[in-house]
Amino acid sequence: MNSSVLRERSSSRRFDYELPTRIVGGAGAIAGLAAELDRYDVTNPILVTDAGLRTAGIVDTVLATLPGGASTVVFDGIVSDPTTTSVDLAAEAIRAGRHDVVVALGGGSVLDAAKAAAATATAGRPVLDLVGPDKVDSQPVPVIAIPTTAGTGSEVTRFCVLSDPESRRKVSIASLRVMPTLAVLDPELTVGLPPAITAATGFDALGHAIESYGSVWNNPISEGHARHAVTLIGTHLRAAVTDPADLDARMGMLAASCIAELAANYTRLGLAHALAVPLGAAHGIPHGVAVAHMLPEMCAFNEEVEPARHAELARCLAPGSTRLSDAVRTLRADVGLTTRLRDWQVGEHDFAPIVEIALGSDNTRANPRIATAAELTDLLRAAA
Repeated sequence: MNSSVLRERSSSRRFDYELPTRIVGGAGAIAGLAAELDRYDVTNPILVTDAGLRTAGIVDTVLATLPGGASTVVFDGIVSDPTTTSVDLAAEAIRAGRHDVVVALGGGSVLDAAKAAAATATAGRPVLDLVGPDKVDSQPVPVIAIPTTAGTGSEVTRFCVLSDPESRRKVSIASLRVMPTLAVLDPELTVGLPPAITAATGFDALGHAIESYGSVWNNPISEGHARHAVTLIGTHLRAAVTDPADLDARMGMLAASCIAELAANYTRLGLAHALAVPLGAAHGIPHGVAVAHMLPEMCAFNEEVEPARHAELARCLAPGSTRLSDAVRTLRADVGLTTRLRDWQVGEHDFAPIVEIALGSDNTRANPRIATAAELTDLLRAAA
């Protein structure tokens, strides 16, 4: 069955947009961290990060800006696709040290885990009790979020996405209370990011922007953020991949990642993320790579029913382009994201459980074109 049903979109739909996070940025922004602690009257920070950033020396760079220097407590037990177990351990470290602020340093995994740990520390119960919408009923320890990748925008989101080892599924906390108090965007902390990771995280940000723009739960504020984020990515992602030391490109991508999530925070996403999340959970595909696999296929599917709207966004990504799916495919090739699902050992026999999970996702319900199970399977086939 082929569906061409367009969900109703209303420009006068009521919306509620709130942003409790203050954002500072620019090259060298991290140098003002001690002053920020004074501003918020906090004196006992804990730095939550991962072991890789410690090895790379980025942790030492940040510690040097804190009043306690190298004596600052560091929890570096967060891994990619952070587990609920690691969050509970981080929360216990926050409680045990009576820390009054969490400095979260890392990519989306670290930031999500740190936000969840800050909430768990004050909740007094396991993080799994906070999973779901608006389950955080106590004020978390304040979080200062410092992203070292440009993709998730977790520094300004009301979500924490975690992995539950017992169920082997992704779980999510959704609450305004977990949004960081402060986000610090310093491109100097991202110059060491390898090209492949720069490309993949950049495509995650692009997915956030495109899918938020397409969402039937969009609003005028999110729509403006989404368009600008797409423009920034079209301008800066290639340069950030080919010249990692290009601070203008790095800042452009940090801004794009942040702005894309300012768009998506209140709109949800679309089919690309609905399929990418279970692809990553079940088959170990890095999230940004999974998004890159599915994004042009989703765009091609949606632009059949909203051609003018998608052409507008295509021109943001690539001036002169009229088909968003083509512009996305060209950018994907230019930044070296050339694998197919089959390269990750994902085949026809794997599609049914992925589609089942996607059909239950709010991201599928936000997508502008209604998608059947058969059509979601076709999207996976096209990416295979």
